[in-house]
Amino acid sequence: MVPIYTYEEENTLRKARELYDAGVYVNPVITPACAEHECLLRTSCMATLTEALVEEADDIIASIIPHEE
Repeated sequence: MVPIYTYEEENTLRKARELYDAGVYVNPVITPACAEHECLLRTSCMATLTEALVEEADDIIASIIPHEE
């Protein structure tokens, strides 16, 4: 599992839907499962995923949730 912190509940649900529509399924984690303002998207991988599929998912995630430094 790799968490992607989205912090706010509305943003978390919006990004989860955008990723789903783009072909990547993630689990949104919102309160009460996490502390307020610490919402996240939970990713998970299976042994059957190919490197190409993981890279495709990574590209989709990066296009919808840009990395902030």
